[in-house]
Amino acid sequence: MTPSAKATEWSIAEHPGVVRARQYMDAFHAWDVEALRDFYDDDVLWHVAGSHRLSGDYRGKDALFDYFRLVRQLTGGSLHLEPESILASDRHIAMFIRVTGRRNDRGLDVLLAQVMKVGPDQRWTEYWAVADDQEAVDAFWA
Repeated sequence: MTPSAKATEWSIAEHPGVVRARQYMDAFHAWDVEALRDFYDDDVLWHVAGSHRLSGDYRGKDALFDYFRLVRQLTGGSLHLEPESILASDRHIAMFIRVTGRRNDRGLDVLLAQVMKVGPDQRWTEYWAVADDQEAVDAFWA
């Protein structure tokens, strides 16, 4: 580059899906159930992987929030989600989240790759996750 050449400045705005995911994390940490419900489609489908007592599919907001309450009860509210990376497009949001928690004499510390499908109204319609150590997740919930 010569002294007379202009450097190009780049400015990249954060995708609205990333902003929305951060707002979700704030509501989760505050356990603001009403705010959390607004992120999901009425007919949301939530897939829980693994071979433990909570594994399976949860359909609809009521079933999903029953699941969330059970998780909270079983962990004494100790489950903590710390996003490491958030990626978004108009159709999907992906988060790499460090999940830690305690349950009785068991501890959990795993990285989850989570994907949410985004509907036309920006509500999340479907969820999948893959843990970096599914055996540890299964043992935690056993």
